[in-house]
Amino acid sequence: MKNKIIIFCFILMLIGTYTYIQGSSASSKEINLVALGDSITHGSGDPSRQGYIEIVRGKLEEKKGIPVQVSNYAIPKYTSDDILEQLQDEEILEQLNKATYMVLYIGTNDFRKSTDHKFNPLNKKMLITERLTFSNNMHKVLKIMKRENPTAPIFVLGLFHPYVEFQNQQEILSLIEQWNSEIIDIINNFERTLYVPTLDLFKDKPKKLYFSDSLHPNPAGYQLIADRLFSHLESTISE
Repeated sequence: MKNKIIIFCFILMLIGTYTYIQGSSASSKEINLVALGDSITHGSGDPSRQGYIEIVRGKLEEKKGIPVQVSNYAIPKYTSDDILEQLQDEEILEQLNKATYMVLYIGTNDFRKSTDHKFNPLNKKMLITERLTFSNNMHKVLKIMKRENPTAPIFVLGLFHPYVEFQNQQEILSLIEQWNSEIIDIINNFERTLYVPTLDLFKDKPKKLYFSDSLHPNPAGYQLIADRLFSHLESTISE
């Protein structure tokens, strides 16, 4: 009788081990990449509307050798206010919960709003007020994302500077650097949340070669962003 119990327990252990292996194998057969943002993450300016996210998808599939499912919820003209409202959607929350990687690229329209879309001269009072609003929203957004998925890395992209045609472009650059510093300060409060700089990507490069209009990158510009994001994402792949 004792031998039968031992054999039965051994069989149960084998079944449990097999089930675990099968479950682990199934979970590794697909990567889920979830993106939130505005027209930049949407891919505006790229005739194919693929932008940097689809480039990253291709690079990730090549690296891992398994399919990558992309849920790109970016919408042109979105601000951080809109992202907060968007995160009340149960479908989006469900996708965040299943995400392997999360990408957040927001702030371009918040910054433009803070200037009242008039970059010269700048409204200093409005700039301060809107930056505080953005910072509060960014913190809330990341808190929700982490609540839904505490383990998946979040890649937060910083702002770049496309406003080089203005005479006060150095003043604008200084402001964007402040906004990026604010983003860094916020993400430092969250584990597995990584900052991806973009400000240097277009520095001293002819704008006409990397932008489709005054704001949106062209395919070459999106390639630069994708390469930068993937280089940061790649560092987490073996974890």
